[in-house]
Amino acid sequence: MMHRVMSVSLVLIALLAAACGSQPAPAYEVVAPASVNQGSSIPAPTEAVILTVTGAINNKNAGDILEFDMPTLEKIGLVKYTVSDPWLQSEVTYTGVLMSELLEVAEVSDSATTVRVVALDDYAADIPISEIETWPILLATQADGEYLTVDTNGPTRIIFPYDTYSDITAARNMSVWNNKLLEIR
Repeated sequence: MMHRVMSVSLVLIALLAAACGSQPAPAYEVVAPASVNQGSSIPAPTEAVILTVTGAINNKNAGDILEFDMPTLEKIGLVKYTVSDPWLQSEVTYTGVLMSELLEVAEVSDSATTVRVVALDDYAADIPISEIETWPILLATQADGEYLTVDTNGPTRIIFPYDTYSDITAARNMSVWNNKLLEIR
């Protein structure tokens, strides 16, 4: 009897350990690993500037700012995930750079709390850095494998993975598109 109780106990412990050790699938798939990381010198753009980062940053490549062309931005590493886009009313697979990785590469000051995202038409929305650290928020450069253009809400667009995380609602989705500037505050 003792042997059977011990065997059952060991099986239950093994099952419990396996259940606790299993991690949920990540919300995104890595498409291209980073070749630019925190501490890397960011080269000045050689193509059209698509994004400027200003404010409380320590990594700069153009005076007091950090400028990106598309090839340099995508060197931060590309990931993708699919969301039910409420504006397009369809399921879209977005590819781009994780905002958390972009902030690391920009070497954002520890005192910063907010990223103000400014669009080409000067529309702006603030995203708390705490949310960027909590969820894999995407600075999308592609939709369904095609680069975003100004006509398709590009060259970059903020995408929240609200289909994957129940604590993100579509209303909280700060999906700013046609981005030109990230101001770190």
